[in-house]
Amino acid sequence: MTLEGLLENIKSKNITVCIIGLGRVGLPLSTVLAVSGVKVFGVDIDEKKLESIRNSQCPFYDPPLQESLETANKLGNFFVVTKPNQILEHIDIIILTIGTPINENGVDYTQLYAALEEIVKIDLTDKFIILRSTLPPKTTDDIVIPLLEDKTKLKAGVDFGIAMCPERILEGKAIKEIYELPEIVGGINNISNELGSSFFKIINPNKEILFTSPSGAELAKLFTNIFRYISFALSNEFAIWAERYELDASTLIKIANHGYSRSNIPIPGFAGGPCLSKDGIFLDNNTTFASIVSTAWKLNESIPKHIVNKLKELTGIVYNKKIAVLGSSFKSGSDDVRQSPAMKLIDILKSHHADVHVHDPYVKGTQSLDDVLKEPDIVIIATNHKEFKNIIPNLNKCGCKLIYDVWSMFDKTDFPDTSYVKFGQGTLNDSVKH
Repeated sequence: MTLEGLLENIKSKNITVCIIGLGRVGLPLSTVLAVSGVKVFGVDIDEKKLESIRNSQCPFYDPPLQESLETANKLGNFFVVTKPNQILEHIDIIILTIGTPINENGVDYTQLYAALEEIVKIDLTDKFIILRSTLPPKTTDDIVIPLLEDKTKLKAGVDFGIAMCPERILEGKAIKEIYELPEIVGGINNISNELGSSFFKIINPNKEILFTSPSGAELAKLFTNIFRYISFALSNEFAIWAERYELDASTLIKIANHGYSRSNIPIPGFAGGPCLSKDGIFLDNNTTFASIVSTAWKLNESIPKHIVNKLKELTGIVYNKKIAVLGSSFKSGSDDVRQSPAMKLIDILKSHHADVHVHDPYVKGTQSLDDVLKEPDIVIIATNHKEFKNIIPNLNKCGCKLIYDVWSMFDKTDFPDTSYVKFGQGTLNDSVKH
């Protein structure tokens, strides 16, 4: 078979796909492809996760993905294994959805190299490789392709196809967005672009395809996340300015946005997670000049410390104070605590010897709401879960001295007998040092 033959097989769905990495990117894509009629093998080293998937239990909170997983397993199109070499000989398309975390030196390529070393153990002739992970610019050109060509003695774009097709899904909306979002296809050449385009049209024949180079695809993904991250940083800086002028940033932002199409300032709050907080570093580490990216990172990362300092300003020392933290995940409706600013806040409070109690309705191992609200000194709304909108009565009767709302979920009038402060709100008359 040739790459042109593979292209025809893709169009007829006569293919077998291997997805390496079954996290929050790889697992949704696996189930969607399986539901679309493609035979999919998922690979992950976590046997506990694989057993959960075999039993149609999503290993993390995502109701639409749970439904998609159940359907995929019922159709009999989705299989999971721990070793790629168990099935790679029979695979037509290999998709890498492995993690690319950061370390003290920048990008940690450990998982990428491990996956590539497995891939080169087989004959890649007439196979198609899709890089789905977030990668720094030139990773495909300078690392992935040279390694594959060196180890296999094959020519990329001739003997095997390869394209960088970054994911851009939002946790909790992965299934919907896999079907609906335009797909960025950064193929090494025309045949690789054709393979990528035809492959993603299996999911949705009307899916819009945006073509670029591999480096262009890598950079476009980073631009997407960095733009959002910098927007959040700017909003958080507005919040700090509002505090200095004894005003309320969330109210002022709503006023600035209202009826004004050129203004879409987000409400201040924590900005983090496994993508937003690290993707800018992929670019910033490759420069020697000061950048907006590094400034935004410093500002967003400083907000948990800023809040602890504000609590000390309002209440005195937090030593031995019972503090109820509501929310530990990095975003609403998620159980993901990776690079969560709420977790950083918790760690800082503990370092000040505060008696910290954490409740998150999505995160296993946290305490119940009733337990954390047993006579706390301070309550912090750290994640804007929709469930917290209904706990005003619980907060009013818990006996706390201060409610600190990172996300402006409530209003001062909701708590007539308790001091209430929002992030980005002046606190000149809100001292509760008693």
